[in-house]
Amino acid sequence: MNNREKLEKMDRALRMLEDLKHSQVAMIEKSSKLQLDAMEFNFSEMEKNMSDLFARYNESLDMVNAEIERFEIKRNQFEQEHGLDKIEE
Repeated sequence: MNNREKLEKMDRALRMLEDLKHSQVAMIEKSSKLQLDAMEFNFSEMEKNMSDLFARYNESLDMVNAEIERFEIKRNQFEQEHGLDKIEE
C-alpha cells in the first residue's frame, strides 16, 4: 500500500470514528429520554438501568472523542511527513 492509499484508509477510519461518535450521542439522548420516561411511569428499576446506560454511553463517547483527537493528529503528521498535504498537479 502506498502512502496515498494509507492516507485514504486513515480518512475512512476517521469517518468511521465520527459515525461511531454520532451513534454514541444518539444512544445518550435515547437513554436519557427513557430515564425521564421511567421517572414519569414510576419504574424505578428502569430509571436506574437507563441512568447506568447513560453513564456508560457518556464514558464511551469520551473515549471515542479522545481517540478521534489522537488519530487526527497522527493522520495529519503522516500527511505532512509524506508531503501529501501538497496539491497534486
